[in-house]
Parts: sequence; structure tokens; C-alpha cells
Amino acid sequence: MYNLDTLGIILMFGALILGGGLYLMSANEKKNSKKIPVTAVSEDATFESAEELFPVIEFPPEFEHKPDPELPWGYDDNKIIIMARDPDTIYAYWDISEEKRNSLRDLYGHHWENSLPVLRIYDVTGITDFDGYNANHHYDVVINDYAGSWYLHVGTPNRTFCVDLGRILNDGRYITVARSNLTFTPRNTFSDRTDPEWMLVSENERRLYARIMQADGHSSIELFDRQNRQE
Repeated sequence: MYNLDTLGIILMFGALILGGGLYLMSANEKKNSKKIPVTAVSEDATFESAEELFPVIEFPPEFEHKPDPELPWGYDDNKIIIMARDPDTIYAYWDISEEKRNSLRDLYGHHWENSLPVLRIYDVTGITDFDGYNANHHYDVVINDYAGSWYLHVGTPNRTFCVDLGRILNDGRYITVARSNLTFTPRNTFSDRTDPEWMLVSENERRLYARIMQADGHSSIELFDRQNRQE
């Protein structure tokens, strides 16, 4: 057991230690609580906005992609063109304007509305002035109103053809809308010419060929020298 003097000394040291700790804590709080001085701003001072510090970059407008122009359905040419694809087949394509269609529709009325579109094929082999009535023979191929081209199987090589784009009215009349050019289907056999004319060689050319054959591969200079020696 401690006596009273010893206990008093211990209590005194404890009080000193506690007081010193409290003092240090109070000093730190005062040090941290000091106010940071604020610099006064003059009334004439100017401020820079965010836009001035970091100017906005204006990008050019994006390129506007425009769709490619579409090809027209027709060019209002009012014509039909034919060409031979092979000895048995003709290819035809045509273009009729809406104005032409409307004029024919107004001219023939309800007969036109109920008409049948056809391609009339004429065999005009040997005919120099075809007028639509003097063909060797003709026949019709039924088409539709939405077609702009057609393959025609004529099946006759070595012939000349003309084609009409027309309509057969409900009363039986035939109306020509457009008439084509003439085309010729090639033959599908060998030529029937048995008397070809061969080129005739003159006497001077015969002598020249003979000298060439005798040259036996000599150059032009050697041939010239040989000719000079012979002369």
C-alpha cells in the first residue's frame, strides 16, 4: 500500500500530464482556426469568362449527302430500235412519251382503252422502199403496257426485218405507234458463194517473190549488195 505522500506525488504528476495535454490540444485548435487573409478585389478588375479562356471551336457543318439522281423511265423519244442478237433473235426497245399516249387515247377514246399492245414483225428482205404494206409477210407478238424492251425469236437467219410498236383496237383496227429501223439477221451456215475471186499476182511481183525465196534469210542490206553485184 502506498502512503499518503507517495499517492500525492502520483496525483500531482498525473495532473501535470493531463494539463500539458489539454494545453497542447488548445494550442493546435487556435493555430488551425486562424483565418486565411482575403485579398480585396479592385472595382476596375476585369474577369475572363470560360468562353474567353477556352474559346468555342466552331466546326464546319457536316457534308450533306445528297442521293444520286435516279435515271428517268424514258426520254420521250417516241421511237423503237431493233438489232439482231443472233441469226434467230432480234432485240427491240422503245420509248413513247406520255404526251403521245394521251393524244392517241384522246383520238381513239374507249377503243384505245380496250386495245391490245403488240409488236408487228415485218419480213422486208429484198424490199427497198418499205411503206408498211409491201412486206413479204408479217405477224404480231402480244406484249404488255409495262414493257420497254422485248426479245423476238424470228427463227429465220439471213433476212431483213422491220418492227412496229402498235395496238390492235377492240374493233380490229391496227394502229402504228412507232416504226423501227431495219436490221439484218446473220446467216447460220457457211457462205454459199463458190466462186471467190483470188488476187492476181503481176510479173514484177512474181520476180520479187522469187528473189525473196532465194534470199534464204539474208538481211535487206545483204540483198541490196547481192543485187548490185548481179547488175
